[in-house]
Amino acid sequence: MQVRFFGGLSVSSGADEGAIPGRGQQALLLRLAVDAGTTVGYRALADDVWPADSPEDPRAALQSLASRLRRALPDGMLASVPGGYRLDLARDAVDITRFQDLVAAARADGDSALARDALALWSGDPWIPHDGFDWLVRDLWQDRGHAERLVVASPPPAPEAARVPAAIAGLVGRAAELGAIRDRLGTDRLVTIIGPGGAGKTTLALETVRATPDILVVELAPAAAGEVWAALAGAVGHGIRLNETTTTPPTTPRERVLEAVAGRDVVVVLDNCEHVIREAAEVAQTLLLRTPGLRILATSREPLGVVGEAFVDLGPLPALDADELFARRVRSARGIPPSPDERETAASIVQRLDGLPLAIELAAARARTLTLAEIDAGLSDRFALLANGPRLSPGRHRTLRALIDWSWDTLTDAERVALRASSVFPDGIGSGDADAIADAFGVDATVFDALVDRSLLVRRDGRFRLLETVREYGLDRLRAEGAETGFRERAADVLTVLAAERESTMRGPGLRAGLAWFDANEENLSSALRTRTVGPDRRPGRRLLRALLWAWAVRERVEELRPALAAFADPDAPLDDEPGVVIESLALFSDSFPEPGEAPTFDPARFRARRLALEQAASRHPSEITVLVAPLLRLAETVLQAHGSPAGRAWHVDVTDDEITSAPPWSRATLHMLRAGAAQNAGDAAALGVESERALRLFTEVGDPWGTGIASQLRSEWLILAGRLEDALVVSDDAARIVDGLSSVSDLLQMRAQSVGILLRLGRLDEARTRAVEMETVAAADGSVRALSQARMAAAQVEISAGDGAAALRQSQAIRLEPGFPDQITAWAGAQRAQALILLDRLDEARAALREALPLAVRSHDHPIVAAVLVAVAGWSAASGRPDVAREALARAEAVRGAADERDPFRRWVDERLSADTGAAPASAPGIPLGEVDADVLLALLD
Repeated sequence: MQVRFFGGLSVSSGADEGAIPGRGQQALLLRLAVDAGTTVGYRALADDVWPADSPEDPRAALQSLASRLRRALPDGMLASVPGGYRLDLARDAVDITRFQDLVAAARADGDSALARDALALWSGDPWIPHDGFDWLVRDLWQDRGHAERLVVASPPPAPEAARVPAAIAGLVGRAAELGAIRDRLGTDRLVTIIGPGGAGKTTLALETVRATPDILVVELAPAAAGEVWAALAGAVGHGIRLNETTTTPPTTPRERVLEAVAGRDVVVVLDNCEHVIREAAEVAQTLLLRTPGLRILATSREPLGVVGEAFVDLGPLPALDADELFARRVRSARGIPPSPDERETAASIVQRLDGLPLAIELAAARARTLTLAEIDAGLSDRFALLANGPRLSPGRHRTLRALIDWSWDTLTDAERVALRASSVFPDGIGSGDADAIADAFGVDATVFDALVDRSLLVRRDGRFRLLETVREYGLDRLRAEGAETGFRERAADVLTVLAAERESTMRGPGLRAGLAWFDANEENLSSALRTRTVGPDRRPGRRLLRALLWAWAVRERVEELRPALAAFADPDAPLDDEPGVVIESLALFSDSFPEPGEAPTFDPARFRARRLALEQAASRHPSEITVLVAPLLRLAETVLQAHGSPAGRAWHVDVTDDEITSAPPWSRATLHMLRAGAAQNAGDAAALGVESERALRLFTEVGDPWGTGIASQLRSEWLILAGRLEDALVVSDDAARIVDGLSSVSDLLQMRAQSVGILLRLGRLDEARTRAVEMETVAAADGSVRALSQARMAAAQVEISAGDGAAALRQSQAIRLEPGFPDQITAWAGAQRAQALILLDRLDEARAALREALPLAVRSHDHPIVAAVLVAVAGWSAASGRPDVAREALARAEAVRGAADERDPFRRWVDERLSADTGAAPASAPGIPLGEVDADVLLALLD
């Protein structure tokens, strides 16, 4: 058995360490240990155990204490003998008696080596249970003075072993941070390394001071409140020097430390300050004020808050360093690093662990018994997976949960609420939203900054974010407390309010800022929407969905819209608020545009009845959006009527002048835009000119970039038909510039393709080719099928204009349209392929391509596309020696579109082929107007 009193009471037997409960038993043990191996009489024991208030029957009281102490010690260790008690333990097994014996032997022989051995035992202040043992403290300090004088008088000893623990494993990465710490220590007297648990703060601190000649390393993790000075005194150890002229030794740890460091150029490492942060700050300030040559390097999960404190933030390891650390530790665990096939899995593990060195090491250690794929899968419950760390590591570093528990235990109640609240915001919390979110959870917003100071939240790019491991910890806490649902519902409530506030600013100049907010909170909002799909009351979810709709519309998030409508739309729900009216109207509108390959299932009479009910409800709950309900649902009805008809009427918008006049400005602009789109589709060039001008003017006045971009595109279409190509180019380029970053890349490329087409009509082939190449670069970066298709169709258009059929065909063949792609895009791509084949005089293949494209164009009810395919039909007819049919096809294209696009490059090619022929302009077939869009009639042109 070993008994230690320097630096605190400790009793150990082998690998086990026991506790001695109660001050009485502890005092008895100390008194017996002072005279270990010899009998101590009852009277001497009673005087020291109870120096001020002896019990009425000291012997009986001693017998009771001894009986209890005996149970806490190994068998046979405490002997009851005549006249008293004896601790059957050699004096070498008690640190204070070994110390005294070494000092006595050193003094007798003048042996400085024995004095140094004695001083090495002094690991901290002598522990005593009460002031009744002050005689012992005085004796020990006196002996210490003797030992130090012997050491001072002796020649310098051989260099001591380094007081910084040797590194067991090499440092990976952190070169920049290590350099920053050393730079700060060269200019600042107090430097604090701040970072989350497991980031490697202690390792870096020790590495920084390893070559420093005079250092004191103070481990504060075991220290409790009020013990920081004592921890320093213990760490100072043999560095304490007694002033030879001082007759009374320092009596407090504070005095002893200040005495020890006086006049020294020493670096004091205060490691793990966070749980005693205020006391550590006070100690640091005192040391700095009293010792001019002293510098302090602290590690903490939050700042000390001392004037003049410099910081080095220690975040996660960079990806390459984190990967290297994981690979090294995996090799240590199983003998080989991750194989090339495992690198992707290894990178996933490192990323999911936020690049935290300790978490990475804990995960890599599991490679001894698990595959990397099993470790990656196991991170779904990371706290269970990483629950067994190195046996000799400090408790707070032994498991992933303990790592964060250490920080959790230091938090206030408000900080704990804020941490758990943050865990249900996967995108983090915007600084501008912090007040509202804090209020929703009953705390003050400053608590988020407090968590940043404690290295639990990270503030970056204007957002408070949790590392994923800390977020999982917060969620785990909520689940254990049964509070997860409540916290998620509160998050959904406050996000609904915030989203609605943002949405109301987005039909005007606030669109970009609003979209940025929705983009930044994408996962937050998705999580909130999922929360609202659970439970019988769907009204909160409908309000949230209503707030999301405009951002989704601008971003073209159709793939999310349909399942959301399926979850929240309810035709039986009362239409008693604006969100309900909008959701139900959109659900009906969406059903009239089924997924590609599916047919609408609505009965016309039932559709009409529902439409009328929604129009009436919309009038009761007016808003910028509900004003559009009636016209849009009437449009949807025309789509249903046209579906399945080979010669169906193009979609159109029935909007009365009264509806436009009474609408708010943004809604009025939108209605004019819908009219313009319908006019373009119906081949009404005059209406297209009027309505596009009004829409563009109103959207410009409102300041809405989205509406301005679309209206500009429509305006440019009319300017092309009017022959005002330079004006058309300016408007088209403005449209692309305005919508850049708002909508999808494919939409942006569609606008840029319009400008390419205008340049080709102007004969500026080189400029058009340059822009087409730029489009390909943008499309390749985006990678979507739609974007790549738009870019390749623009490139094909350039090559067709240049007369290079082979190059045009290569671009056309590179287009990969997926099943279910819009009919008009497929038809236009087919027409381009036919044009390329015509240029190559491969007329049979061209006719086959046109036979596929024409029905698709007719089915799309997109008249400009029908007109484009008819121009290709005219080209095939002209190349096939059928000028009359070619003229008929051109006349039909003009009638369908409402005007002749005479500057279209392929149209000019056709005109050149027909210039030698002076045939008459075609007339309509009996009973079939030239502008009739009938698939059979148009296909007959190819017979």
